[in-house]
Amino acid sequence: FYKVVGAETHFLADGIRRAFEARISKPPQLGYSSEALLGRRQILQAACDTLSDPSARRDYDRGLLDDTLTTQIPWDKVPGTLCALQECGEAETVLLVGRSLLAERLPKAFKQDVVLAMALAYVDQSRDAMAARTPDFIRCCEVLERALKLLEEEGASNLAPDLQSQIDETLEEITPRCVLDLLALPLDEERREEGLRVACNILSTVGRGGASSIGGGFTREDFMDEAFLRMTAAEQVYLFNSTPNDIPAEPFEVYGVALALVAQAFVGKKPHLIKDADKHFQQLQQMKALGRGLCSLLLGKLEECQMLLGIDSEDSPYRDPSVIEFVVENSLLGLCKLLETWLVLPRFRDTKDIQFRLGDYYDDTTVLRYLESLESPLAAAAAIVRIGTVKSSALQALQKVFPASVKIMSAGVAVGLLTLVGLRFLPPKMDVKFAENLVRKWQNIKSQALGPDHCLADLPEALDGRMLKLWVDRATEIARYGWFWEYNLLDVTIDSVIVSMDGRRATVEATIEEAAPEHNDSTYTTRYEMAGWKITEGA
Repeated sequence: FYKVVGAETHFLADGIRRAFEARISKPPQLGYSSEALLGRRQILQAACDTLSDPSARRDYDRGLLDDTLTTQIPWDKVPGTLCALQECGEAETVLLVGRSLLAERLPKAFKQDVVLAMALAYVDQSRDAMAARTPDFIRCCEVLERALKLLEEEGASNLAPDLQSQIDETLEEITPRCVLDLLALPLDEERREEGLRVACNILSTVGRGGASSIGGGFTREDFMDEAFLRMTAAEQVYLFNSTPNDIPAEPFEVYGVALALVAQAFVGKKPHLIKDADKHFQQLQQMKALGRGLCSLLLGKLEECQMLLGIDSEDSPYRDPSVIEFVVENSLLGLCKLLETWLVLPRFRDTKDIQFRLGDYYDDTTVLRYLESLESPLAAAAAIVRIGTVKSSALQALQKVFPASVKIMSAGVAVGLLTLVGLRFLPPKMDVKFAENLVRKWQNIKSQALGPDHCLADLPEALDGRMLKLWVDRATEIARYGWFWEYNLLDVTIDSVIVSMDGRRATVEATIEEAAPEHNDSTYTTRYEMAGWKITEGA
């Protein structure tokens, strides 16, 4: 009774009456029958009368304390009682009683009142889910969908149309977030299939009929970027293939599915998927030569790779001076490892933790048979079993690709070259861990530059742009005066990481703790601007 009238147990009689009058003055506006509204008023009146009478209230409070209290509700007052219970937050009770009632044959108006009370109880549960410290989008969507289904199937199409419209709008707004949470569940969780199905539905509607954005403030690209972080390579391919043909794919989608196919080819030892990836790369203007060169090399088409990268012709439209300069001037040893740990595997949820080696791929009998069927020169490089281990047959095959002046260490190295060039397009993912490692690296380099040895050579490894110039000038001046600082880095805490939409820039805020002699310890917060994953600005 206290909850029904909106009163506290310490209220006096006049406070009970004021709470009752406030509740009575605001009847529900969502389509209850006149009988239900009358029953609600009578229940509220009975509660007010009981709590306003000192003797009746003592008996009622004693029953509450002893947990022996039972209130009999006349059958015709049940809908009004459910209405009052829903208003005071007893959603579970309303749903429990309502489900048992719907199993009976009920008069139409009676049944619609029950359905409406239950639907509002589901809405209350959705609000509770969103009010949690971490909003539960999955729970919110589940209960709202139950409410909508209940209204449509049990209530009749004209029952509470405004409520149905509000539920539809809310679902449209939060469903993308729900899908992302479903996809983030463990890979063996059955509900992930529902997330993938709904993601396909969402992407099948955006792009049609002038629809240009997804609910929840997402553009199509934003939503797919977030979804891809939670999906396996195979799921990304499935999502791409499930999009209707009349919705043109954006370049980032084509590039993403091409890399997903490459990941599947590597992990599953399915080199035929490289051909599928190559078809997607052919659709792209930007990064077209890079992607196709990568696919050609993986299929052992070394001369085609050479042509696509413009290595053999100064007049080639594909020729990138930075690629040629790198090939001629730099040792390629170790780039295989770069490829293995960065190229495609970290982009996909099922492969990001796999320690994969190119040698394992090329040494696989299925891969080699496929390359031999293509009469691939790379089939002669079957001796590549581990990174950095090359036999003469492999070198003979690979020397066909690059000038004799360039020392090639393994077939995988050439793939690593393509990957290094690709860094300009797909930098490693910036996250809290990556940011912490970069900040720690900078702090260590800074301590060397400001220390007694005045080591400035490593500053470009962590800094670029204005930040690099500032610290080179500062450290040079300190060295000129013979000054130095001694301190040790105690801890780095990353407070926030904000990455630009294109993934190429980031703003990182960090709290840094340092220890220095004579109790000159310090703790300070700094903001770094980063690009190319070097620090370009600091404050």
